[in-house]
Amino acid sequence: MQMRLATIPLLFLATVVALCLGATAAERSPRGESATKPASAPGSGPVIKTWEEMKSVRVPVPTEFASIFTFGYMNDVMPKSDEQFEKLLVKIKEGGFNVVHCAYTDKRLELCRKHGVKMMIDLLCPPHRFFTNRENVKALCIKLRNDSAVWGYNLWNDRFGPHGPGLNQRMVRIRTWDPTHPTFAGTYCTSGIKHLKDTDCFGYYDYHWTRGRHKNFLYLTIYRYWAMRRKAIFCRWVKVNSGKGRDQIYRRNLYTINTSIACGLKGALWFLGQNMLKGKTPTWTAAGQGVSQVNREVMPLRTWIMKIDNPIALSSTTVRAKSGKAVVPKSLPGFPKDFWLQPEAGEFLMGAFQDKQKRDYVFLANHSTDAAQDVKLKSARPVGVELFDRKEEKWRPLEVKDGQFTFKLPPAAGELLRFEHKKK
Repeated sequence: MQMRLATIPLLFLATVVALCLGATAAERSPRGESATKPASAPGSGPVIKTWEEMKSVRVPVPTEFASIFTFGYMNDVMPKSDEQFEKLLVKIKEGGFNVVHCAYTDKRLELCRKHGVKMMIDLLCPPHRFFTNRENVKALCIKLRNDSAVWGYNLWNDRFGPHGPGLNQRMVRIRTWDPTHPTFAGTYCTSGIKHLKDTDCFGYYDYHWTRGRHKNFLYLTIYRYWAMRRKAIFCRWVKVNSGKGRDQIYRRNLYTINTSIACGLKGALWFLGQNMLKGKTPTWTAAGQGVSQVNREVMPLRTWIMKIDNPIALSSTTVRAKSGKAVVPKSLPGFPKDFWLQPEAGEFLMGAFQDKQKRDYVFLANHSTDAAQDVKLKSARPVGVELFDRKEEKWRPLEVKDGQFTFKLPPAAGELLRFEHKKK
């Protein structure tokens, strides 16, 4: 990914060399599947010592969907003064962002804690650059274990290529120092992603609105598959300038986020902050206003999105193609005839989820950025149905008659439903 204000050729070369060296033989061991329980006090908890233990660990899943504000990586282009950094935090919190991706300082973390914004720590930026300052990173990670103001760590944001195995080993290494926060590594499309076998959190960028709309569902279905196989979560970089003018930017980005949530997305890194805020006293650009509006729609669901894990099923209705034919969008599966919930009206993508108590949920995303859908669904089982009301931030019941229920799905929108199965 070409990051504005965020390229350092010599450091990048050092990174590539470090990745190519990979892990030593002593660092390799079979994969395990168990998880550790974090201690409650910041900085506490044992350091895991063997590679077998490292690979068996899965860190706790963050409790909120992450809307991540970032100016890029490798260079610290955040405001240098604590006063200005605090003003930025206040601004982005008002815009609905709950995570800031930046270089670490003690004061910045204190300010994040004060304003309820979590920090994604840039491990590509000195003095906590993993590839050149490993001991600094180790000390920092140990110090930050169980710190509630930390979202996690950011290790990589470009094509993996042949460096994936080395990245996998380094992500596991970071987990030995801090088994309480995830480490993110992102690539372009699927470059090298097969090598991240032991990750907690991974992701990608494709910028489908400018590089080919067909890429959206292609890569979402791939990352859903890998997240389920890895017992991990995935995030994606989203280009803020996805259209012309605030309204189109809003609708296109809302579509991207909602179709992604249906596939299991747990966080978005918005590319880039420089395109959303302008001026010494920062004001929102049209792109920033559009993304802030997306946050207002999505973030009321932030805790529920994380409670429902990865989708156990993904299905799409047909849509009306330019030819006039009704077709299921490319890369998506249609509704299985034996699935207990069937569409009767509307064009949408549906992810089916369960929480830890095995309660059923579905998330529906409108296939259109321009047209509302009058959704009608029919359940083969007796059910009670609730829809999460974003404005009230609470569940409200839907009327069910003969197994059928309806609701309106605005353009580009998504809705979360939950079910109570009743005895016949």
